[in-house]
Amino acid sequence: MIGNVMYEGRGKIVGVRVLPDGKVEQSLQESGKAWGVDVTNVGTLVASPRPDGSLSGEGQGFLQTKDGEVISWRLQGVGWPTGRGLGGSFRGALFFWTASQKLAAANKVVGVFEHEVDETGNLSAKVWEWK
Repeated sequence: MIGNVMYEGRGKIVGVRVLPDGKVEQSLQESGKAWGVDVTNVGTLVASPRPDGSLSGEGQGFLQTKDGEVISWRLQGVGWPTGRGLGGSFRGALFFWTASQKLAAANKVVGVFEHEVDETGNLSAKVWEWK
């Protein structure tokens, strides 16, 4: 069952690179709220094109609070281009871990996400707890 929204953020693709194997790497930076706390989200996603034009992706990164607390994450998902430029839509699952006592609840959570990118690299993301 899908539960409450646990993260919501907005940001920008800050780097794109085509890897030698044809995969595309995108680095992102977002500002948002995780579990009601203001955070910065930094991560890298790698997308592999599929024969039908869709994408298979994986990524990793971390959320950091203003107090320096960190929650690391890893994701897997699927996506598809939505038009010109960087535009795309992605869905998948996120896994979290942290040494923070304040944010320790993240260690027992799987999230499901929606990630939207417009053609100029502006992005929005939303993550729900999977109960």
